[in-house]
Amino acid sequence: MHRPPYAMAISPGVLRHLGVGLHGSIPAVLSEAVANAWDADAGRVTITTQRLPRRIVIEDDGDGMSVDDVNNKYLRVGYERRAADGGATGKGRPPMGRKGIGKLSLFSIAGTVTVHSVKGGERHGFRMDVAGIKRATRNGATMYCPAPAGPAADLERGTRITLTGLRPQIRRTGALARRLARRFSVIGEEHGFAVEVDGKDMTARDRGYHDMLEHIWAYGRYGRSVAAEASLAPNGLSPRLRAGGRAAAVDGWIGTAVSPDRLRDTETKESMNKIAIMVRGKLAQEDVLGEMREAGAYGRYVVGEVSADFLDEDGKEDSATTSRQRIVEDDPRYRALVKKIASDLKAIERRWTDLRNRAGEKRALEIPEIKAWFGQLGGDRKKAAKSLFGRINLLPVDDEDDLRQLFIGGILAFESLRYRDLLDKLDTIDPGNLAMLRDAFVQLGDMEAAAFYQITRNRLGVIDRLAAAADKNEREKVAQQVIFDHLWLADPAWERVPGTERMERSIAAEFKRASGRLTAAERRSRLDIRYVSASGANIIIELKRPGAKVSFSDLVGQIAKYHGALSGILDGRGKAGEPVSILCVVGRIPSDIDGAGQGMLSAASARIVTYDSLVEGADRAYREYMEKKGEVSALYELVRKIDKGDRAALRPTGRDR
Repeated sequence: MHRPPYAMAISPGVLRHLGVGLHGSIPAVLSEAVANAWDADAGRVTITTQRLPRRIVIEDDGDGMSVDDVNNKYLRVGYERRAADGGATGKGRPPMGRKGIGKLSLFSIAGTVTVHSVKGGERHGFRMDVAGIKRATRNGATMYCPAPAGPAADLERGTRITLTGLRPQIRRTGALARRLARRFSVIGEEHGFAVEVDGKDMTARDRGYHDMLEHIWAYGRYGRSVAAEASLAPNGLSPRLRAGGRAAAVDGWIGTAVSPDRLRDTETKESMNKIAIMVRGKLAQEDVLGEMREAGAYGRYVVGEVSADFLDEDGKEDSATTSRQRIVEDDPRYRALVKKIASDLKAIERRWTDLRNRAGEKRALEIPEIKAWFGQLGGDRKKAAKSLFGRINLLPVDDEDDLRQLFIGGILAFESLRYRDLLDKLDTIDPGNLAMLRDAFVQLGDMEAAAFYQITRNRLGVIDRLAAAADKNEREKVAQQVIFDHLWLADPAWERVPGTERMERSIAAEFKRASGRLTAAERRSRLDIRYVSASGANIIIELKRPGAKVSFSDLVGQIAKYHGALSGILDGRGKAGEPVSILCVVGRIPSDIDGAGQGMLSAASARIVTYDSLVEGADRAYREYMEKKGEVSALYELVRKIDKGDRAALRPTGRDR
């Protein structure tokens, strides 16, 4: 019986399971082809992506394959190259492949895989396709025979793999070089292994770690080389551990970023907040940091690569899962590695906390106003202030304005303690000592002015956000949502006035009884009410829907009913005669209001305002306070200067980029 020139001796069902379902991402799949090129002693691998027609070509200048090599090695799933070749390539490289199934992952992204190769002057090629595999599966065949593809005349040496029929979801190859670079630690001149992606050689910097790091801890030579590339002085970590009952060692590094946002890759949009496990120069597991339950809050700053070749030693049980993308979690060698990394992370956290405390102090004192304030503190207070600055620097705060506000808050906290001591001393001051009393009250006024500056600033922020909504209807909807939680928009005196849900329910029930059933127009126009009390007055605030058209006659009728309902409740509670005021906020002032109507509103202690006038009035009042503050206190001025100061002063000092 004539034997076909190419044959894969494997059940097509197994091929389909290990191929189509093996990997899902282009970098993961292509990394298997790159690993095969490394094992073939290639000095260069070229990857080319093409849009029209859509294809990916991987070509290497390695040893290449004869037809016998293809059948006995490449197409032989489960071929153990390490045992056959003595555990090393011709160049003495430690092989990355082990089970001979990585090449099957190509079927997870491509419908057709065409392979051309050259060895000893022999040129040949073959084609494998998913459709053929499925046909063989349906027919119950136990062997899949790829079709001959003819030689590639332009291939001088090595192997070329062409992927076509790319799956619909595999549309983007952007940032491919960066993603591939992170899967290998043996790319570059030092290792005699170059990888080119779309005409550009990958380098260590393509991995993108270097610009993320503020501090780095190195296990060995590889870790120190990464530190040198990042222009950082490495902190040392012991590489030694015991795994599987014997001594072992790791290499690599663990680093911390200036801030968590630095660990968001701007090119790939991926989070790099992870510790990868590398084995024999290739990614074995993307992240182990997720298993570190005790990594601490600082875990958000951590990134790293740990190389653990002892997980894949010749003659030992394979620790990788079938997908080759994870380590078997129950493997005792892996558990020993996880335990070591967790222990090292705790040691790093202690050192990192000390470094961040020092950086926080330096960062704060680079602001001249804070430095001047800090200089007048006493010994114990100064020590506490240093600790506070460090703690603030430990917080995962990415925005410079937020950090500035934290520093201001810390200063106000210290001043609050100092003024609390001052209040205690007021009891001991002789009432006749007017100078001391005056100084005490001036200092208390300073604290109040600085605190109100913060309140005013925050309120103006709310107003600015409301005003930023360019669309009038949208602005009114936003104001409608926040006014009940920010009553100062209606009146600065209503900052902390009490309001009770019980009273609101009582008013609503009384309103219904007084008005019988609400008309359709009233149901459309009425949104909600809020009851508050301030300065002995009982106040009802009603918000109308911004887009509702409300006539003055209807509004006066509702105001009268509210007034009557609340007066009745107050009478029943023995509070007859207490003043009642009503505020109605509407989208637009009723067109039928006249002078007589204004008199009716005044008599009922009621007023009607629009959302726009509410926001504009609050903005005018608070902005005038900020601009026309007369006697400026020292603390007020300190807070204001920090708040308005140079943003550059707050940028990280360790790795300012």
